[in-house]
Amino acid sequence: MPQSARRRVLAYSAVGLFVLIDAVLIMSALSSTSVDAAVSASSTPAPIASVVPTPSATPSPTPTRTLAPSVSPVPSSRLISAVSATAAWRATTGACPATAASPELSVDSGASWSTSNATALTGVTALQTINAQSESVAEFVGLDEEDCAPQFVKTFIGGENYSSYPDELEPAWYVDPADRATVHGPEGLAPAPCDAIVTLAASPTETDSAAVLCVDGRLFATTDAAATWSPPVTVAGIVTLTATPTGYLAVATTTSSVTPAHCIGVHLVALTADLEPTVTGCYETEQTPAALAGQVAISVADDTLWLWIGDSVVRSTDAGQTWL
Repeated sequence: MPQSARRRVLAYSAVGLFVLIDAVLIMSALSSTSVDAAVSASSTPAPIASVVPTPSATPSPTPTRTLAPSVSPVPSSRLISAVSATAAWRATTGACPATAASPELSVDSGASWSTSNATALTGVTALQTINAQSESVAEFVGLDEEDCAPQFVKTFIGGENYSSYPDELEPAWYVDPADRATVHGPEGLAPAPCDAIVTLAASPTETDSAAVLCVDGRLFATTDAAATWSPPVTVAGIVTLTATPTGYLAVATTTSSVTPAHCIGVHLVALTADLEPTVTGCYETEQTPAALAGQVAISVADDTLWLWIGDSVVRSTDAGQTWL
């Protein structure tokens, strides 16, 4: 081989050897870096993700309409019948013949009351109904002091005189406390729709229409003089009932501050002729439901609601939302 050719072969071999050695060094360096990184990664613990529990919000109690605990209605010891925004008749009642008939009349919006004596003139006691027609004229059904039989009496001169009218008893609405399973209406005696009636409310505009509150708290209405009765309706806490020109009005005890009316006392509950109820107002009182049973009376005249409760007689011209 010529000398020049041998020199070229040696030169190329040297270059190749240099490239090979350089490649080995680079691979060694890369391998070392990879191992160091792996060692570093394995020797330093990775941070552990922590979960901090987030306290859940305590759900707020949902306001619920809470009427008073169940109170069995009892016959009322109070009667009231309004004739205008400023005049009304009232009376207390009880056992026959111990309870005298002493109707009272107010002509100054309940600020004062004048008392009369129907027992002395007619022998009537234990009044069961008042149907006041004006400041002068008022009709009453009570019980005769001799035999406690129902009796109809009337005054035409504001309680200054009373007379008995036996014929007027025949078409009258009333419940004889000696037989609360029977109701008397324009067609005479008829079976009650329940075991015992505690309150009877006769319509002032429809002769054959009335509603009754039973001892078990159910309400029934009739439009055919007690021949038939509507399906029962229950108003929780109800203690009394009256008739209005458009239907009926109930008073129901309540002990809740989260009711729609925020009422602790009694609700005023308007009922249609078929007993569909709607709460219209509230009268606040600290008296317990048990104390109110039999101690509340209500009447309506000239769009004025009269409520006799506790030691007060109050009036409302907006269905019980505000009081005078």
